[in-house]
Amino acid sequence: MRIVFATGDEALDDYVSKKDGILEVGRALYAEQLATMVPALKPDVVLFSETIPISRFDQKAGHVGAEANILKIMESIVEEGIRVVMILNERPPGHPFLERLIGLGIYDLIIGDTIKVDQVIAALHHPGTRKQVKHLLRQEEELTSEDTYRAKEIKLVTTEEEKQEGSRQISQRVYRIAKSMTDVSEKLRKKWETRGKENAPAPETTTMVQQSVVGVHKKEPETTPEKVIVLYSPEATGKTYVGVNMAIAAAKRLRVPVLYKDCTTTCKTKLWFNAPMFPFTLSDIPLTVAGRDAKPSAKVGVLIVEAAKKDDIPPGAVVYVVVDSDYARQVIISKSLDGIQPAGLIWNMAYEKACYPQDMIPLLHVLTLPYDRKAYWDIVNGIPRAFSDESLCDRLVKIIQMDPLHQYMRSGIG
Repeated sequence: MRIVFATGDEALDDYVSKKDGILEVGRALYAEQLATMVPALKPDVVLFSETIPISRFDQKAGHVGAEANILKIMESIVEEGIRVVMILNERPPGHPFLERLIGLGIYDLIIGDTIKVDQVIAALHHPGTRKQVKHLLRQEEELTSEDTYRAKEIKLVTTEEEKQEGSRQISQRVYRIAKSMTDVSEKLRKKWETRGKENAPAPETTTMVQQSVVGVHKKEPETTPEKVIVLYSPEATGKTYVGVNMAIAAAKRLRVPVLYKDCTTTCKTKLWFNAPMFPFTLSDIPLTVAGRDAKPSAKVGVLIVEAAKKDDIPPGAVVYVVVDSDYARQVIISKSLDGIQPAGLIWNMAYEKACYPQDMIPLLHVLTLPYDRKAYWDIVNGIPRAFSDESLCDRLVKIIQMDPLHQYMRSGIG
């Protein structure tokens, strides 16, 4: 059984991983890391515990709470068809969090403030069923075949105390159960046909509305930042590592708003800033991280695009190819450059006696990032790393500021 551990309890992970039939394929250090780790490793089971560090902030929704983020992460795992075993704090039956988890199809719930390890191992080997967790759902009265309720306004009362204070009316209506589902379908069909005829706009009106909408879109000005930098590579050569640190350096030193567009399929850049151990948050510096569809505003001074496909390279952008020391990846990257006019080459994780990328890709060599073993393995294990070397940060800023044509003429590459 292939397992990804996400418990925040090293002793538990070590103990369980040594049991027969258990193969550890990954260990998350914070909850958000699962969003990228699980699709890549494709385990059979994810063992999750609330004791793992998790952000209470969402880029879109702001402060959302840990439970909301857990549900979002669990949904992404379940959509991959992977089973989840969850260790949770004590909650009463009918708690919304438990109901949402069960609604996602997560039935292996180990609940309690004190958990025995044997419970965890048993849950891993014996998948739970909905019947086993049904008692955790809100208990409701069973429906009968007797038609006793008529359409009327209903009052929602959650507790006895609220009944005394007065209840709030809800604009809902309850409809009695029809004797025949065919009758219901026929009535609904006729109802919507009538409503569709009543609400159908005249052809002339529709055309006028469409023309007005097109006119509005034409009037919206397209904003292009002063600097548009693209970090391109179809391979995993450390584009995020280079790009995030370039964006941070630009935001700190140039003091202009920076937009970082992650156009890769995983779009994992936001997770770097949500990681508990990462030294920067997006509230510290004038930096925004977004996906492929983001549009730069007039305030953005520098746009940095992380791209793995040619289609994601905006016109007029200064393109830098990011390579590492792997010869096979260098060959693949060199074959992908048709139709692109790169301004230079960034050699990431460079070390002596490695395959020199300019032998394969004859471009202006603008930056070399030396091989940092600790940084490399931290990133492989899902721990984001920021540059601590100030001179490297200065060189990243110079790349943004440099005139590619001037540098090309000085290099003598022809």
